[in-house]
Amino acid sequence: MKSTKYTVLIIPDNDDQNKQFVLKRNSVRLWITLLSIFIILLIGFGYYFVPKALEYDALSAKYEVLAEERMEVYSLMQDLQRMAQLDVLIRKTLGPEMELPYVDESGDTLTIPAKMNDSLSISFLENFPSQLPLQGYVTQRMSRTSVYRRKNHYGIDIAAKEGEAILSSASGFVVFAGWTYDMGNMIILFHGDGYFTYYGHCQRNLVQSNDVIKRGDVIGLVGSTGVSSGPHLHFEIWKDGEPIDPMDYFPQYYDKDLSVEEHG
Repeated sequence: MKSTKYTVLIIPDNDDQNKQFVLKRNSVRLWITLLSIFIILLIGFGYYFVPKALEYDALSAKYEVLAEERMEVYSLMQDLQRMAQLDVLIRKTLGPEMELPYVDESGDTLTIPAKMNDSLSISFLENFPSQLPLQGYVTQRMSRTSVYRRKNHYGIDIAAKEGEAILSSASGFVVFAGWTYDMGNMIILFHGDGYFTYYGHCQRNLVQSNDVIKRGDVIGLVGSTGVSSGPHLHFEIWKDGEPIDPMDYFPQYYDKDLSVEEHG
């Protein structure tokens, strides 16, 4: 009769006592069967799930690209909406009979029709935004739409005491001075050469539409009108239909930057 047991003998190299294990045949068969099943499952898992994991990584990468493209499209749509809003405000302000400011043939001056029968020319050296609109601390910087931000912030927020004077950053022409839901009392200046500047959340607007403004003129007072959490100036610079970071024009604000973007 065949033995139903297996004996495993372990003989050490030194003089230690030999060790002996007795295994039943059925136990050996069971362990071999379980090991075989485990190996088969492991191979099957790798065959099925590894391609799935690679496919998931590829889909995740495509999703990230699509999400970024979606945010870019959304950002462009917001830019177009803002430009359309500006166009409506300008048309409403100037009216059908008022001429738009234009550049003379020399390209050196901006001719602004302050009145229907009067005009004023301003050098482009005065039209470039170079005057700090307000002494204060930057509490929010310019930011474009991302996965985590649903709305563009086209300019910077400068915190200051309520009632402080807001200065024109350059000479130009008031194309809008009025009220909007988001910005409250807001002023928009056109400076020629494609430049516009925005001044939002003013306590009061001290200029009117169609006024001609010199660089450094007081145009409003710091307030918290519109959608605002405290007294500050929302300041934007636009060039040829594109928002430009005011920090690039006024590096002085870097020393007064208290924004979350800078300090986390």
